Amino acid sequence: MSLLSNAIIAEAKRYIGVVEQPKNSNRGREIDYWIREAGLDPAGGHPWCAAFVGQIGRQVLGYRWPAPRTASVMTLVAWAAAKPGVLVEFSPLPGDLFVLWNEKLNRFAHVGIVTALTKSGYETIEGNTNDGGSRDGYGCFARHRALHPRDRFIHWEAAV
Repeated sequence: MSLLSNAIIAEAKRYIGVVEQPKNSNRGREIDYWIREAGLDPAGGHPWCAAFVGQIGRQVLGYRWPAPRTASVMTLVAWAAAKPGVLVEFSPLPGDLFVLWNEKLNRFAHVGIVTALTKSGYETIEGNTNDGGSRDGYGCFARHRALHPRDRFIHWEAAV
């Protein structure tokens, strides 16, 4: 694992346990900040998983964070897809971003940070999730995800 990926994971770990205030509002001190940094008004109650990973990247790398400043998972996916070797199907690395395909919405609808690989999938830190792994939860948690064929990974370091 690279020093940059280690730094991203360490920074993300600082926020495990941050929860919405009030619960299920998409609001809270840190969450409002992340949403503002993504260019949106927190009063809109926006989903914040993409705003979370972007702010972690900017906190660690500053202007060198290559991904766009956004609260949109699909904006991240479009950016990564336009860069050779950045959006990949398999072989996640610790520090990569994962994007989950949502069958109901027929699009990618959740993003987080890969922290480790396991025999059955990968470990993560992700915002706007819950104990059940929702894409619209109430906090920042460490989770385990199984590999699914339509999910993808963003090797953001390939774009630095």
